[in-house]
Amino acid sequence: MIRRRHLAGLLAAGLLPVFVHAAQPYDPAAPVPPPRYLPLPEPDALPELGELDWREANDTVGQFTRGHIDVLRWESEQAAATPADPGPAGALLNAATALRLALATQPALLATTNMSRVEQARAGIEAAAFSRDVLRAWVSAVAAGVAQENARKAFDAAETGAVLAGRMVRVGNWGRDRLLREQRTLKDAGVALVGARQEAIGTREALARMAGLWGEAGQFTLPAALPALPDGPMDGAGLEALALSRHPQLVLASQEAERARRAQGAAALTRWQAVVGEALDGVLGGAADDAGVLGEPPLRAALIDLPRAALGNDAAHAARTVADAEQQAVRVRSQVREAYLNYRLAHDLAAQALGRQTMQVAQQEEVLLRYNGMLKSTWDLLDAARERLAAETAAAQALLDFWLAHVNLQAVLAGADYPGADAVAPATGKKAAGGH
Repeated sequence: MIRRRHLAGLLAAGLLPVFVHAAQPYDPAAPVPPPRYLPLPEPDALPELGELDWREANDTVGQFTRGHIDVLRWESEQAAATPADPGPAGALLNAATALRLALATQPALLATTNMSRVEQARAGIEAAAFSRDVLRAWVSAVAAGVAQENARKAFDAAETGAVLAGRMVRVGNWGRDRLLREQRTLKDAGVALVGARQEAIGTREALARMAGLWGEAGQFTLPAALPALPDGPMDGAGLEALALSRHPQLVLASQEAERARRAQGAAALTRWQAVVGEALDGVLGGAADDAGVLGEPPLRAALIDLPRAALGNDAAHAARTVADAEQQAVRVRSQVREAYLNYRLAHDLAAQALGRQTMQVAQQEEVLLRYNGMLKSTWDLLDAARERLAAETAAAQALLDFWLAHVNLQAVLAGADYPGADAVAPATGKKAAGGH
């Protein structure tokens, strides 16, 4: 438990600004804010074909520089403002604060002076794995917030298309089939927005659980975006050696292995390897090719006759000690390579996605210029906006994949096991269906 004096010091240093509670989370009487929920707006009823005077409607559109788009903007400004989701209003929770709070809730991950070296090493590995999970939770929560905002923008664009389609039907320029297509697009965007909200809720609450946040402190805010992609990926040279030197258990295992080598001597260990080879020949038999091994795999363990081999129990124990250290080192080296290569793949994919996003922004700006010059229609402008949103969504997902891969690599270098690569999302955006 944190002492009151220590807690006051943290507050004075600004390390725990608003994450302190007057009550305990297991107190049913502790006051908490109610959950916030904002339902999606319902679309308007289907209009009747030609219910507005065509000439009057087109005269109204002609009074605005950009036609239908400016009409919609003007009408939205005249209408009563629809309450929007204000979002969380608590303090900003950055990655460092989230990790500090989470580690403070896990006394079992703290090493103490009364622990053995093995116990301290085990605590270090578990702390590295837990820190990885916390940082992944924070990255995922921030990315889910970005995805939710992109989904909201896509819903707004689809809603604009549906309103414009309704206007076209009312003046008799369109049939209701094209309106239904736009309203179906709006429904699809609504489904996507609900899914994005669900993901944002889930990732936020997962982070809150790990950081021990509840009540008012659970209303924390997150950054509007993940950190930018680094200009270049980290160099892979020397990472295997760095991981070997940092791994707490491997350092101890390698020391034990060297003591076993010195105690037995090189000749005894060489004799042990020869005996192991003979025992394996007896198990594998004459199976020397792939078909033979796959067709008849070994069904028993290789047996070593210690008295006949003139080797004592100490030799077998020393061989196991050396083999354990070697196997740990091989596993760490392999996991470092796998984590680094997936990190590089994620960096390349994010760079491609961000480059594509830049191109899509430039394309939208070009469409806007041509729209202002009467060379593009309102629907071309909406399509360009939808394509830009799709590119932004793909870039945000690729940036999430990169930071997850980065966190995984750092954890492996600190001694944690590699959990495997995340499923990488395609770095392309799909053009949303819309009218023309």
